[in-house]
Amino acid sequence: MLVTFLADLARRPFRWGECDCSLIIADWWRVNHGVDPAAHLRGTYADEPACEALLAREGGRRALVTRLATSVGALPTDTPSPGDFGVVSGGVVTEMPAIMTPDGKWAVKSRRGLIVFAPAEINASWRI
Repeated sequence: MLVTFLADLARRPFRWGECDCSLIIADWWRVNHGVDPAAHLRGTYADEPACEALLAREGGRRALVTRLATSVGALPTDTPSPGDFGVVSGGVVTEMPAIMTPDGKWAVKSRRGLIVFAPAEINASWRI
């Protein structure tokens, strides 16, 4: 299921408020649990400045992801495994929501597509 989800995600165009770096983990949670933790955020922003304003109001990506994960009962983990999600940093990526791939790397949705990389730091992670 994870490989299919990531392949579908790679084909979907990046769209602020619909298919962006933050919403992909909510999409993945919904596929696995039938609940969208970010339903109230979808469609509330349509460009980068509006997204950044929302993130500023929410205390940043990690704070927002933590609240959403807690709201649906996701369990934190210090040892993520494929399919788990988190907030990672490394290279040009700073505190981005991501999903761990089957090979132990992390997938992030960007305007250039799906980026898969080994992050320098896993800032926080949760079990799917």
